[in-house]
Amino acid sequence: MHTSGFRSDIQGLRAIAVLLVLLFHFETPIQGGYLGVDMFFVVSGFVIASSTLREIDRTQSFSWKNFLRRRVRRLLPGVAVVSVLVVLASVVLMSPFGSQQTASQMLVGAATYSSNFVLMSRNYFSLDPKSNPLMHFWSLAVEEQFYLLWPVVVIGLLAARRKYGHRFSKVLTWLIVLITIYATCRLFVWFSIDGPIVNSYSWFRPLMDRNISPERLAFYSPLTRSWEFVAGVGVALAVRATWVRKTEKLGSCYWFAGALLVAWAVRLASITPGYEHGPDTATNTTATMLVVLGTSLILFGGEFGPLVSRALTVKPLTVIGDWSYSVYLWHWPIWVLLITTFNRSRQVTIAATVLSILFGWAQFRWIEKPIRDGARLPRVSLGRLVAGLVVIALFFYGSMSVVTSAIGKYVAGRELEEISAHIIEKPCKKEEFVIDMARSCAYSVAGNTGTAVLVGDSMARSLSDGFVAAANAETLNAYIFSLPGCSFLAFDSPFSPTLECIGWRQNVFASLAQIQPKLVLIANMNSLYTQLPLADFTLEKTRDAWGYELTRTFEALAPLQAKVMLVQPPPSFEYDLRYDISLLRKNGVQEDRTTVIARRAPINLIEVQTAGLYPFVAPVLNFDDLFCNADTCTQKIGKQFMLEDANHLSVEGSMLAAPLLQNAIALALAK
Repeated sequence: MHTSGFRSDIQGLRAIAVLLVLLFHFETPIQGGYLGVDMFFVVSGFVIASSTLREIDRTQSFSWKNFLRRRVRRLLPGVAVVSVLVVLASVVLMSPFGSQQTASQMLVGAATYSSNFVLMSRNYFSLDPKSNPLMHFWSLAVEEQFYLLWPVVVIGLLAARRKYGHRFSKVLTWLIVLITIYATCRLFVWFSIDGPIVNSYSWFRPLMDRNISPERLAFYSPLTRSWEFVAGVGVALAVRATWVRKTEKLGSCYWFAGALLVAWAVRLASITPGYEHGPDTATNTTATMLVVLGTSLILFGGEFGPLVSRALTVKPLTVIGDWSYSVYLWHWPIWVLLITTFNRSRQVTIAATVLSILFGWAQFRWIEKPIRDGARLPRVSLGRLVAGLVVIALFFYGSMSVVTSAIGKYVAGRELEEISAHIIEKPCKKEEFVIDMARSCAYSVAGNTGTAVLVGDSMARSLSDGFVAAANAETLNAYIFSLPGCSFLAFDSPFSPTLECIGWRQNVFASLAQIQPKLVLIANMNSLYTQLPLADFTLEKTRDAWGYELTRTFEALAPLQAKVMLVQPPPSFEYDLRYDISLLRKNGVQEDRTTVIARRAPINLIEVQTAGLYPFVAPVLNFDDLFCNADTCTQKIGKQFMLEDANHLSVEGSMLAAPLLQNAIALALAK
């Protein structure tokens, strides 16, 4: 047994865990690699419990001050170095529109070990990697929160042992371990699987109001993650139990069973990496439980099966295991900075892997190990270390608010909120037209000759500025009805069939009947609704269904005796300029025209063919040539953002489209 000493196989297990995380974050086919974090949690619980038990055996007591001091000296210096250097690098290499501010916010979260709470309102698996170079710190926060609670539990159990005896405290310890594992695991699974049910409870409403869903709480919360740490604690207790010696001969079997479960879990999570229970989470709860059980069995079996555990003690694994904490700290910011600067490629993945290990080694060699062993900063107290990082974090946080604003104005000419401050979202200067859910300001013009109405989802919102300018230039009063995420089609269309969307469509049709416009412009983000097939449909049939729904919409508009115009979305870019622009790359990514146009080409063609069937429908208006030359497409002209994200027009982009809109309106009404 190894209960009294160091186990090199655990370092190998740590290496496996960190390599899995790298494979996941570097976007390889091993999408189940995120389970490496769960493996880390189990290993941490086992190591901390084993260390504490040895201390109690040796001294019959437990020093919470020494425990926390060791933890802080082990973890905090590396976090401080990575955080500060990444924030400084972000000034040059990352976007001032989100990424730099997020990095400074996460620096404060890192200093206070609250990064998981900072991120709790966002789905970890749907965040743009370029938006947050310190996103991976959430797991370190959860681990530190466990370490803060651990001394309280240990001191309480020692007090119970002194008062009620060793036997009572042992039974109490096992009860706490088993109840914690069962209750918090059950909570984790319940929140992950039955999120909509949990949402219906009044006690959860305050969290929902803060955009914290049950699925996100299950992922980030130390409460719903504690069963993983406590599983490791249970193993540490089990290997010391007298009854375990009767199963020593089965050590190799436990180890092999654990290894198979871990491999099965990673494969399962790679095949179905996410959305096992819904679109708000990518945690496969089945795989998570399997990997926790498998890691526990590997730790348990390695205690009694040293021959098989030697598979984890080969030199490369143990060395990477020694560096694993520093490698974990560096790998994500290295990846984010590389893909922001050079975009994704096989060469970038290889470079990220090599640099992660190299930086991990350097930090372990010159920062982590010397400080942990007391060779550096030996006299610096726990309070000074923590206070020092908090002060540094607050300084950078305050400074970045000024720096990022200046950089943003330099590369884009204006603040980000101004880029997306569309006229439809501003208070009405004149009267407002309202029929229940259908609401629009009246954008009137002197001497008007009629009315034009723009209807649609977020595409109509982003087009609103150019539409009002174009309609008023043609002496038409303008109205805009927009509901993001709800395409304007026949009210009972299977596309966006929510009660809110159905009601809004009915209200808009009623509004059109009352307004009696000369022209109706429909602007929907068409590819959003046809990129995935409808239930029981193929992708091709889904696109055909979109064309059919357009015919129903045109027929429903026919009694108005108005001209109808279909306006298609701008080109769809792979990269969001908000995260790609920086001091180093002021214009972001120039994408290939053929590739960009192809993303919406099938559904755009169907719309053109459908519109051609109706004489009162004007030719479909397309903006591709506004943003693309013969070879490439761009999101930025001069200093101005033409798009506010990868799909929607900015205020300037909308105004760029105004002359085309005005010409199309004039031609449509002339016929």
